[in-house]
Amino acid sequence: MLINNAFFRRIALQQLMNLTARAFNKPAQRIWTLPNDEALRVYAEYTRDNLQEGVDAQLLKRMNEEAYKMGRLLRKVFFLKKQAGIERLTIALYRNIGIELEGHIPGQLCFRRCFFSQYYTPEICLAASALDDGIVRGLAGCGQLTFQQRITEGCKCCLATFQ
Repeated sequence: MLINNAFFRRIALQQLMNLTARAFNKPAQRIWTLPNDEALRVYAEYTRDNLQEGVDAQLLKRMNEEAYKMGRLLRKVFFLKKQAGIERLTIALYRNIGIELEGHIPGQLCFRRCFFSQYYTPEICLAASALDDGIVRGLAGCGQLTFQQRITEGCKCCLATFQ
């Protein structure tokens, strides 16, 4: 499937950068031309640095809405209707940004490894998860993602429920 292609990963990460920058009301950095690992690092630092400036309810709402729009677009582009397809695409998207995810939508999700945990504090991770909720909600068509534990809080993995 094209989604595992290095070029596709860079384009997907650039789209994530763009939607995040829109939520921040700041210019996006051009990362799609960078090697995947470098693009991922730049995005992690960009989100960390902007979220360190302060987070309010309006910013979280914008982040969630922008991510939801992207998730809805991906749902349409990939003709997602069945749970299995939604789960496969979600797991592939997360793998492409350095997150090892397993579980079911709806249901329990386990994030076993997270690239961002080396850049984010627990507070920044909490704020950034507005993007996670929006993307997954858009892919699934509805619902809500709620985290019970996080790697950035010293846990072995992040656990979340999507209902």
